[in-house]
Amino acid sequence: MIDLVKALVSKLPGPIDEWARVVYDLIPPSMRYGKEYSAARALLRESEAWGPSEFVEYQQRLLRKLVRHCAANVPYYRDLFREHDIRPDDVTTVRELEKIPFLTKEIVRKRKDDLLATNISARRRLTLRTSGSTGTPLEFAIDGATRAMERALAIRHLTWLGWKEGDVVAEIRAATFSDSRRIYRYFPSSRQLVFDFTALDDDKLHRIVETLETFRPKYIRALPWSVFLLARWMERHNKTVHQVRYLITASENLLPSMKEQVERVFKAPVIDHYGQNEQVAYAFQCACAAAYHVQREMSIVELVPTGDGRREIVGTCLHNYAMPFLRYRTGDLAAPRDEPCPCGRLGPALSVINGREVDVIVTPEGRLVAPGPLDFAFYRLPEIKEAQIVQEDVSEIVVKVAAWDRLSEQTRTALVKDLAALLKSDRLKIRVVEVEETPRTAGGKKLFLVSHLKMDHYSTGL
Repeated sequence: MIDLVKALVSKLPGPIDEWARVVYDLIPPSMRYGKEYSAARALLRESEAWGPSEFVEYQQRLLRKLVRHCAANVPYYRDLFREHDIRPDDVTTVRELEKIPFLTKEIVRKRKDDLLATNISARRRLTLRTSGSTGTPLEFAIDGATRAMERALAIRHLTWLGWKEGDVVAEIRAATFSDSRRIYRYFPSSRQLVFDFTALDDDKLHRIVETLETFRPKYIRALPWSVFLLARWMERHNKTVHQVRYLITASENLLPSMKEQVERVFKAPVIDHYGQNEQVAYAFQCACAAAYHVQREMSIVELVPTGDGRREIVGTCLHNYAMPFLRYRTGDLAAPRDEPCPCGRLGPALSVINGREVDVIVTPEGRLVAPGPLDFAFYRLPEIKEAQIVQEDVSEIVVKVAAWDRLSEQTRTALVKDLAALLKSDRLKIRVVEVEETPRTAGGKKLFLVSHLKMDHYSTGL
């Protein structure tokens, strides 16, 4: 029933959809995410006291069950196991997981339908999309148990930082509202304050600060670039807000310079969080901010040498039966932390995680637009294989697009229209150029946004 309500809400017109989501927020999480959510919360409370042997037994029990499911119900893994002569009984321990070849984003794109479990109906799947750091669209599915565990882990993270029921949490992200003049929406049941952090100018930033002071959230969750930009504007305009307990960042590299300025302006610690929509690896910092604690209840995380002295995060989600990802290469790099965290929590931890570094677009009006929201312009366009946005001049951006086959005029038009709506600039020219492949960096990564502008020349008080 709840799944049906969610599906109906997602298809409502803009204004009605917003109010429907406020009403939907009134549904308790235990009903919203089903019995799996209550089970996940109970498991996480219990596992706080587990030792190493209990985690090993837990992961291996779930791994054995998942591998059997893959062999019986997932066409891609049936083919893979047959090709490599792997039987379910061959993978009963975490160490034996290495017998299974890596799963890559390219394989997911090519074999998406074959990765779906045949014994799980479409009604029980939640389809997600991400372009990651490459600008290449990727579509996949998770099930209710995975979403429930992800939500329970998000609450655990807040609880580690002192959160209690009733505390207001602000979300600074690329929200969209039917009224373009609206900058926030407050959800009274969950006590969430959600901001639209796109197409920024002095007036919008001023109103965001005023709203933060009105609602006085105890926690702020944001992309590193977003909260850094807000802190930079506040310092430049001598603005302050009440002291929050923690600022929680995710999804982008948290550079030391950004962290230092945000903590100085907000007078609160920045705590970073690592994860991805695929839910194959989950790790976050505790209040000590000294290490990323790997959340073993969600997945098995491997650090695989890349051959150049670095290690890539490879993850296996233990809960997603709708579209299992075994040994999925995230493309993110990490270093293990050898010494224990001062908080005293045991278990694997990471000292450094290198995701994507983020440039921004500068509009002729002087607004700064981070790349996160722009990903959405590519999601519904199946012709696009990968894309990269390049800005060399303040009056124009070049969108380099590699198509699976060819790029139709219809797709070109839709892409320009969607990007223009997100950028909210009448004077910024958008030029689409079709390429065979988007360029790579020296390290082999494909960046979604590359800016060659000198930011100091285009900062209008931000």
